[in-house]
Amino acid sequence: MDDAAHRNVLKKKIRIGSYETELSSVFFLTAVTLLAFAVRVCLHSFVSDDWTIYWSDWLAQLSERGFGALADDFYDYAPPVMYLLYLITLLPLNAMTVFKGVCCLMDFVGAVLVGKLVFTCTGSEKRSMLGYACFLFLPTVILNSSVWAQCDILYAVLILASVYFLLTDRSWAGMWFYGAAFAVKLQTLFIFPFLVILWVRKKVDLKQFLTLPVMYFLGILPAWIAGRPLTELIGIYAFQGSKDRWSLSIKFPNIYQIIGNNFFLDEYAAAGMYLILGILMILMFYLAYKRVRVTKEYVILLIVFFGMVATYFLPHMHERYLYVSDAFLLVYVLMRVRRFPWFVASSFLGVVGYGQYLTKNDPLVPYWALAFVQLALIVRIGLDLWAYVHAPANLSDEGEETAPSLRTLIFHRFHIGSFSFDFLEALLAVCITAVGVLLRTALPANGAPFWLFLIAVATLLVWKLTRDGRRTLLAYAILMIMPTIVADATILTGSAAVGAELFICALIVQGERSARNRNVGFGEGTQQWIFTALAALTLLDDVRYVGLLVLCALLWQCRRLRTRQFLVIFAAGLARLLYSYRIWLWSGYTLTTFHWPNIYEIVGKAAVTTQQVDPLALVGLFLAAGLLIMALWVFAQGSVPTDGASLLRFCLLFGLAAGFFLPYMDQSYGYVYCVIAVVLAMKEPREFWIPLLLQIVTYAGYQDCVNGESMTPMWVFALLQLGILMYLGVRLLREAKVVNLCAGKN
Repeated sequence: MDDAAHRNVLKKKIRIGSYETELSSVFFLTAVTLLAFAVRVCLHSFVSDDWTIYWSDWLAQLSERGFGALADDFYDYAPPVMYLLYLITLLPLNAMTVFKGVCCLMDFVGAVLVGKLVFTCTGSEKRSMLGYACFLFLPTVILNSSVWAQCDILYAVLILASVYFLLTDRSWAGMWFYGAAFAVKLQTLFIFPFLVILWVRKKVDLKQFLTLPVMYFLGILPAWIAGRPLTELIGIYAFQGSKDRWSLSIKFPNIYQIIGNNFFLDEYAAAGMYLILGILMILMFYLAYKRVRVTKEYVILLIVFFGMVATYFLPHMHERYLYVSDAFLLVYVLMRVRRFPWFVASSFLGVVGYGQYLTKNDPLVPYWALAFVQLALIVRIGLDLWAYVHAPANLSDEGEETAPSLRTLIFHRFHIGSFSFDFLEALLAVCITAVGVLLRTALPANGAPFWLFLIAVATLLVWKLTRDGRRTLLAYAILMIMPTIVADATILTGSAAVGAELFICALIVQGERSARNRNVGFGEGTQQWIFTALAALTLLDDVRYVGLLVLCALLWQCRRLRTRQFLVIFAAGLARLLYSYRIWLWSGYTLTTFHWPNIYEIVGKAAVTTQQVDPLALVGLFLAAGLLIMALWVFAQGSVPTDGASLLRFCLLFGLAAGFFLPYMDQSYGYVYCVIAVVLAMKEPREFWIPLLLQIVTYAGYQDCVNGESMTPMWVFALLQLGILMYLGVRLLREAKVVNLCAGKN
């Protein structure tokens, strides 16, 4: 038979019941299934530590004492898993083989469900078969069931079934399966916010959420009958969360691998819970107002995004906790095939932790690097979600998507004089305030509440720049839970908020420039002098605000400040600079930077202590001054933009650039610039990544100060800060048309 004949045979259609497919597809599925079965059989004899320490002991208890053993608290898994173990003890077979066999069998069920989800979302038979094969050969899936003898596949299958039914408009069945998953594993709640969004969009009813407590109660009922107290059974998930207090991240690439996972274990455990609660509140609030079509792509995106965000900020996450997110990420990348490298990267991140657990060897790639990759994946998924909810093609008719009664409850507007708000806005304001207070009380010390006024003036600045009440509320919510603001007033009991308040107030008075009035917000009189006084006080407060001096020089060049006003500001800044460095340069410091990730963390921060003056510090001081003067001159050659967003960018550029080269800067240097970056993101949402990265950079300094060391090398954060500076510089040069000017003859 020639090649053409062989190809024709493979293209031959065959029918299996009501299902018709090509013979080549049957061969492919058969080969994949047999290979997946073979690899699991070959690995079934591996005995993991979890089996030796936990599972075998639980099986021994059930084998000796029977079902009545469930009355005791020797297990910390949900009772439904223990029922499976009890049934295994009744069989005359090797318990580990049976347990692994059940989990491996569920691997194939999960693969089928992934295939069905892909087919439901794409209508492509070939993509669905690829989803089936990819899931079966996903390293974490193989290792989880057949090597580690873990049972994450049990709740993953229930969630996959739940989403499949939800996507096929069988919401009751979907919610029952989700409730069953919750009865098996607490990690089901990682993606729970997607159901809240579906509820807002009327894809599930409020009464259907009763399936969660009902299924949980049915899950614990046999153990209650066996004699275990109901209060213990209800609180078994809380007991699970209290076990892993020895590390904030257990071989999982999340934020704690960047800032440190071995300090403030109890305090950060509580603070991390409040932080992620606040983050999820903000995200759900934002998405609740987006009147978009609830498509299959939207649902899958929500599940992947919420699953990744929750695990990135929650403390005590294990390497196995991206199991469900990876399954749905596989579905998503098969819907948008160009995104397939994301799935490969996420799979790699998961298998690193598995490898360390099974081999007892540290990975060659440090976890902090993996955590940055995971952050990049979250940002990229978030950008896809952003693009979806803002695409005009995805807009929906509000009347079709949301029940009138629900709109009346959530989006009903109240009016107090000229001020109006809806119920959801009021709910976020109250809840985020409570979360912010709890977040601060979870940490070891409490400083003066200067941060309250800072948040007030920062949100006022957002309102002044945007005239958007919802963005102003979002800014308030973000600042209320911002880790740097929380840490400065608690762990360090610092007062960086005082200078930051003066800085923000000066920006409020400065106002925006318009075509009709050059000085909107203060005019030519009193308010100009108020700005001058606030700027001078800010510069006198601390040398870290020296960037404001350069900003004022630029405003003077643009005729937004009078000469005598600028001279007052210049005198204040110069006085503070001379006063600080007259003392510091001859004080015998052994370091040129104090926990602030700047240029000295790259070139070396050890001071020259054998000389009267440290040459590195002195050169850095004059280098910072020279670079700022050069930057000022360069921008002055073009048409400097003076709108609100550009003003904020100049604040960040000059402020961060000064601190990047100035010696003896401490960890709180970035405090005010984190706040300004949030204000900028509210004005220009596409630049949300600036406050995100700057927050990580600044908080790394706080951690280094408190702990005496940084889990991630400080030069990494210095390079991140340099990247932010380069972006701001290039963007502002283009806006000022300086790049075009330099391309000419002069």
